[in-house]
Amino acid sequence: MLSSSTSTITLIFRYSLLRIPNFVSFPSSSSLHSHSEPPSLREVHEAVDSFTRMLSMRRPPSIIQFTKILGSLAKTNHFPTAISLFQQLQARGIAPDLVTLNILINCCCAMSRMTLAFSAFAKIFRMGFQPDAVT
Repeated sequence: MLSSSTSTITLIFRYSLLRIPNFVSFPSSSSLHSHSEPPSLREVHEAVDSFTRMLSMRRPPSIIQFTKILGSLAKTNHFPTAISLFQQLQARGIAPDLVTLNILINCCCAMSRMTLAFSAFAKIFRMGFQPDAVT
């Protein structure tokens, strides 16, 4: 029988495996030798596909799941893709949260699109959020 701490660690590990987004992939030995597409580009395509599938669901997941993908794209400097996906969220009527808007502001600033960045900043106030240290 497992001790209490061991079973807790096992449950946390299993839960963390379930929380890995669909676009995160671990290279297999065959994919390490594939030269068809750079890994970063393949991951971006997978992220966009996951995002699109989530958008098309009858009951889309929470904004948190969309924000995780947008954050990953921003961290890998795929700013135009993140902005485009954010616009798709808006078109579907899915309300962003403060974290999502912070990511959008970061992407806009990185691309020198200051008008859009200030527009997102204003949206924070219109939605009743308070800017935080990240903003």
